[in-house]
Formats: sequence, structure tokens, C-alpha cells
Amino acid sequence: MWTCLLLIAGLLPGQSPGEADDELRLQVRRLVRQLDDNQLATREAAERGLIELGPNTLELLPSPRRDMSAEVRVRLERIRKTLQEQAATAAAEPSRVTLQGELALSAALAAVQRQTGNRIVDFRQRFGQQPNEPKLQLNLDQMPFWTAFDAILDQAGLTVYNFSGEVKALAVVARDRAELDRAGRAAYSGLFRFECLRAQAVRDLRNPTNHALRLALEVTWEPRVAPILLQIPLGELHATDEAGRPLQIGSKRANLEVPVENAIPAAEVQVTWALPDRSVTRIASLTGQLSALVPGQIEAFEFGNLGAAQSVQQSRAGVTVVLEQVRRNVDVYEVRLRVRFDQAQNALESHRNWIYNNEAYFLGPDGKRFEHVGQQPFRQAENEVGVAYLSDREGGLADCTFVYKTPAVLIQMPVAFQLKDIPLP
Repeated sequence: MWTCLLLIAGLLPGQSPGEADDELRLQVRRLVRQLDDNQLATREAAERGLIELGPNTLELLPSPRRDMSAEVRVRLERIRKTLQEQAATAAAEPSRVTLQGELALSAALAAVQRQTGNRIVDFRQRFGQQPNEPKLQLNLDQMPFWTAFDAILDQAGLTVYNFSGEVKALAVVARDRAELDRAGRAAYSGLFRFECLRAQAVRDLRNPTNHALRLALEVTWEPRVAPILLQIPLGELHATDEAGRPLQIGSKRANLEVPVENAIPAAEVQVTWALPDRSVTRIASLTGQLSALVPGQIEAFEFGNLGAAQSVQQSRAGVTVVLEQVRRNVDVYEVRLRVRFDQAQNALESHRNWIYNNEAYFLGPDGKRFEHVGQQPFRQAENEVGVAYLSDREGGLADCTFVYKTPAVLIQMPVAFQLKDIPLP
């Protein structure tokens, strides 16, 4: 959404993309200078103007510097945080697909990847399947990603394989001949696809009070946006049978956590209900709300002159990164880093490993990149983690630069969903 608005607003008839970029850069510089104007009204207007330019200006905003006034630094941080939140909200909108006419499968998948930013990998040969190229008849006009993707897979006789190990990607394979179409079994909401995979009636022959109905729900998301934390508040989960009678939830927990893994764009969660009467043949409606914590735009933090670096702090939007020190430990050098979020929202709990997948590397004096050889956590708190990055570079790190990348804000979003006509055993 934001991308479209910015392209329309920023690119005038007859104006090349380069000219538009130059004009935007000049506009940002002018407004940043006005943040230090003598008149309060001018400073306020400049802040509003930078925010109105939208998230595309994030890369053009200067980082707060010591030679700036305190007010300019505060305003820049406030602007960056607002634009980060806008970018995250825009990224959480479903991507759209437009494809018309006859297309070969590979061409259709390539077009979907290009239009949406969702990487798609054909895994059929790895399963010993023939990589057939069926011709597809498509009439997709600004269709949400999951609706369009399921329509393509159904025509091609394919399905998604969730355990490919590919990061931020969807792998497709040929589906079993008895498998039903994907489109008729799913519900879509924003970035997410919801499907009930299994319904199991459990009868405890010793203690009838333990009878239960277990539903296995699969939650899948567009891989371009990797959520950090997914929860389903059980108080928001409601089901009714074909006569409109409510089913009773069988768990007393407040939230049902959906496990998120780095290389798996889906998760399965089991919901337990009181076992309904045998006369109930289906769940007519299952509604709920998923609480998703998603990362904002990635920010890069660079720390130079590592030989003298100590307690160097940099802040962007809602995150602060502190390079405590660089020290030698036997045969390796440790770069000790602390990362603190203003609002971590449970994202840093000890069993969540996403923070350790953040990109981090070194630049030598010649500007060439080289990788760290490992990492060691040394601190875990509600809003902060500490990680030591290791290097065995011969000659040490004195003239090198350390680069660390992390989302600057974490956005909490509610995602309502409804599944219909779930047959019961």
C-alpha cells in the first residue's frame, strides 16, 4: 500500500525514477535542516512533513549525531520509529497477484514471486517427482496472495511442503491424488492462511469426563514476513455446530502459543474442545483471533575502529545496540554486544531464538566482508539480550568494522479468522 502511494505521489509525468529519488533526497535534507529551525512551528511542520513522505525515506534519514541538538535527535528518533511502524503495518497487508490468460506453471510461479516478494522453490525433483509444466488458465486480478497461490497450485496438482529448510520460502511438491483442493479447505486473513487438518474424537473408556474433540489447525504465512511470536487467545475462540449451538473449549489456558521456526513458514497447533454429542456432524463456524508479533524494517548498525571501541551506543526507532567491548579470549576475539528493545513484547523470552539469527558480520580495512565464527549469549532479560560474536581473524580486529542488523521495532497485530463447515468424526 505505502509503496504504491509513494510511487504515485513521488513520480511525476516525464520524471525518471532517478530524478524522483534525487528530488526526494533533497526534500528530506531540507526538512531535516528545518528540524533545527528557530521557530517551533517550522520544526513541527518539518517533523510532520518527513512522516508524510512515508517509509521510503527511512534510508535517507540521518542517524542522530552528537553534533546535533538534543531536540533534533529526539525528533529524528520519533520520526524513524513512526515510519518503521508504518512500514511494518504496510508489509503486514496481503500482497496482491495479477495474472491473466494461459501461462506455463514455471512462468506463473516466477510472476507470483516477482509481484509479491514471496520466494517459491520447486521441490518436486528432490522428491523424485516429474517437474511437469502444465499450462494454466488464470484470471487473477489483484487477488490476495494466498487466494491466488492456492488457485495456481490446485490447477497444477501441487501443494506446499513446509519442511524444505529454505529460509523465507515456500516449497511446492506434487500432491497425492486423493488430496482435496487447497482452496476449499482454507480461510485467508491478511498474511495468513488457516486450515483445519484433522478432527479427532477421543473417548476415555475409563473416565468419560475426559472425552474430547481435538482439532489440528495449521497456520501458514507469507514467507516475506517472518513473524516472531504467534498466539491465539482462547477467550477469542468460538465454535458452533450446524444447529448454532456453541462448543465448549476444553483448555483453561489464557493463550495458545503457535510455535514459530526460522525455516518453516507454517505451524500446527492443537485446540481441545469438549466432545459434542454424536448427533453433531460438523462445526459450522470456528472463529478466532491470532495475535501476531512481526518485525519492522531492518536497520544496520556499524561500529568502526574496533580496537578502541568501548561502550559505544547507537539507537534507531525502538532499539538500542551497545558494543560493550572487544576483547581477546585465548585464540579468538569477542565482540560483546547488547541489544535492547523499548517494547520487546515477550519476543526475547529464552525459548525464542529469532534474535540469534540476526545478520552480523565484519568488514576488513579494505572493506571486504568476512564472517564471525560463532556466537555466545551472555545476557537474557525481558527487553534485552547480550551476545558475544567471535572472530579468529589473524592480526586482530583493530582496524575492522562490525555490522549488526536487526528490526528496529516489533509490531503487534490482531488477525481475525473464520473456518467453516469442518466435518467431525
